Amino acid sequence: KKPEATMFVDRAAMKEKVRMNLMKEAHDVSNYYHEEGLWRAIATHPIFEKMTLVVIAVNALWIGVDTDYNDADVLLNATPTFQIAEQFFCVFFLFEWFSRFMSFKVKRWGLKDGWFVFDSALVFMMVMETW
Repeated sequence: KKPEATMFVDRAAMKEKVRMNLMKEAHDVSNYYHEEGLWRAIATHPIFEKMTLVVIAVNALWIGVDTDYNDADVLLNATPTFQIAEQFFCVFFLFEWFSRFMSFKVKRWGLKDGWFVFDSALVFMMVMETW
């Protein structure tokens, strides 16, 4: 005889599932990094992490300014203000990506981190657009 499907989840099974998820170790990309070294020190430094978040926020605002006030079709035809800003963001994000890439003990382990893969795609597109 087939067991009846119930409308509600088994309470004990749900509690056990929650317990197992709470005990699971949180993902920390720095576990894949070298134990020491310049690139790890840069990539994991709290000031660098906070500075990166600030640059991301400023870049988001800049995209709005660029959309509203930059009438040029290509960066080379834009005014120097727009060119300098785009170059700054591109250099910063490339450096941030490079420092994280160099931090990986085994470079292909970067593929295990979804944020690093996502950032890789964003930086690649930004470099192709800017340079």
